[in-house]
Amino acid sequence: MTISRMKDEVVGFYLPLPPLPEAFPEPVPEETEENPPPRPPGPTDDESEEEDTFDVNAPPPDPVEAPIEHAAFKLRQETAKFVEEDNDMITAARKIAQKFQQMAKYTKGRREILELGQTEEKSEFSSMTDMIQTCREIIALTKTIQKHAGMISTNCPDKRLIYSLSNSMEPIGMLSQQLNIIASVKAAATGRYDEAAEVEADEMLTINAQNLMKSVRDTVRASEACSVKMLSNPNVKLQFKRRK
Repeated sequence: MTISRMKDEVVGFYLPLPPLPEAFPEPVPEETEENPPPRPPGPTDDESEEEDTFDVNAPPPDPVEAPIEHAAFKLRQETAKFVEEDNDMITAARKIAQKFQQMAKYTKGRREILELGQTEEKSEFSSMTDMIQTCREIIALTKTIQKHAGMISTNCPDKRLIYSLSNSMEPIGMLSQQLNIIASVKAAATGRYDEAAEVEADEMLTINAQNLMKSVRDTVRASEACSVKMLSNPNVKLQFKRRK
């Protein structure tokens, strides 16, 4: 996707991204020492799920002070409505929200370093490399969402619901590409200690995260609506069972 196309494309009522730089530098590799200390292992999916104490009735984070956390909370509220067993789409959507919450902690820690002169990053990530890896994991999870949504769209007999589902899932691919680019820009800015570029990348990341999680949430809702019309269809294995 070209930079000019990314600048011009605005997806419906989604928040537009700020102007992107004309050229994206390659991520700057981290400085290495002769005998660097071993990095502690990051949290695994199993550990994250085990420690997950999401309260669907808790007040949501402030959308102004914590926009990424707010969007993640709304997505978690949506996925919490359903049983994850036999539904990889719900599992993937929930993990997307969790990983964006981790990224929000990292960006907040970096912001405190840049603006408040803090010396310690308050984040689960030990380096920018961890954030890049998390972006890649989010992109992989969005492909799971797209795969299952596409299968549902193919087998749904209701044209109106198909149209709604297609509109919901369409932005996910473009937003995933943008996320990959933004992560590279942020990595390069962090490596160069370019405060202005890093702040701008954070703004783009925030808008992208909000848009992407909204698209995923809308896709989950539209997929459930389609699934009601396909209860007897053997080609669709995904089951949307609401929690009692």
